[in-house]
Amino acid sequence: MKPVSTAALIAALSFSAATFAQSGDMGGMKMGDKDMQNCMDMKGVKGMDMKDMDAKKCQDMMKGMDTKGSAKSTAHEADAVVKEFDAAQGKVTLAHGPVKSLGWPAMTMAFAVKDKALFDKLAVGAKVHVEFKKEGDGYVVTSVK
Repeated sequence: MKPVSTAALIAALSFSAATFAQSGDMGGMKMGDKDMQNCMDMKGVKGMDMKDMDAKKCQDMMKGMDTKGSAKSTAHEADAVVKEFDAAQGKVTLAHGPVKSLGWPAMTMAFAVKDKALFDKLAVGAKVHVEFKKEGDGYVVTSVK
């Protein structure tokens, strides 16, 4: 075979292999970045601080969700530290511990607070125990102790 034909064949095969690899279909191999993207695309994770989230933690968190990205159960609770809150906007940001009922690791995230009376129990830096539930695309604090 001529050297030019051999070079063209090698180039074509290399291009085909690169294209196949970039397609994401690696014969059933788990793709960490793909799993992480699935995590980031989940509904109900708005406001979560995902900077320390890796694919394993994400997969564990996804176990607590149904196929539509909703929480499997309705009542959840966690110990948390109040990072900030805005009563006028009805929001509180909590650094919460693991949420076993959802399979969530500890993280910082914003929650809605519908009952304005709960803001009387919130102070920046305060350690609290909260109960919350899934509502729409987010989570709503229903109790603060």
